[in-house]
Amino acid sequence: MRNRFIISSSRRAGFSLIEVVLAIGIFLVTVLALVGLLGPTLQSVDEVEKTDEVSSIVNTLNAFLQNSPDTALVAGVSKFDAIYNAVADGGEATVYIYRWYLDDPEVATDNPIIKLEVGFAAEENGSVGADSIVNAPPSTGEAADFPKAAGTIYRAVLTPSSVLPAAYRSADRNPSNEVYDLVGTLATYLEGSFAMEVRIFDEAPPGPNSTVAYPATDLASLKDLEPIFTYNTAVVR
Repeated sequence: MRNRFIISSSRRAGFSLIEVVLAIGIFLVTVLALVGLLGPTLQSVDEVEKTDEVSSIVNTLNAFLQNSPDTALVAGVSKFDAIYNAVADGGEATVYIYRWYLDDPEVATDNPIIKLEVGFAAEENGSVGADSIVNAPPSTGEAADFPKAAGTIYRAVLTPSSVLPAAYRSADRNPSNEVYDLVGTLATYLEGSFAMEVRIFDEAPPGPNSTVAYPATDLASLKDLEPIFTYNTAVVR
């Protein structure tokens, strides 16, 4: 009887096959649920990072348009007039925003200097000041260049906004490029502000070994691309 009691007690202390299978099943269900939550969590983190980056780009662009002292270094032309003329010439004006590596041999390669570059496309030279053109050589130091980009290059395309009075823009968007056309010249524009639609596109850098010119803005091609952000802004006389 003593031996039988010990064997019976030992059996009761163990787990049956059914209990083991149930435990494994519960464990797998829990793990799968956690894995399912991992994807949306990582996606949310990525979206937050992208939102912060876009917000930074928008703030940088607005500060450049509103406050940059280099925008209107054309004799007898105000900043307002310079930006209006840049948009009127060709139907758009382009501003690039990106970070770039400063090649300084005195700086260790494991601790590079990264700077911010903001400027109008070279095509806008003549409408805006030469010092506001992207990658323009500074008075001292090394100039920025697209092949030196440290990450994404942002192309901000400025076009006439739909909120402009009807007297100063086309009634409908141009079907060839999906933007409004300005009507009349700067001399006939009597409003105190100039409203613009801004479309921001993110582009991969050409790489340090690139020797070709960075592609200019083609409104007809951009109409088929989805911008990462679109908003309206204005410059005041």
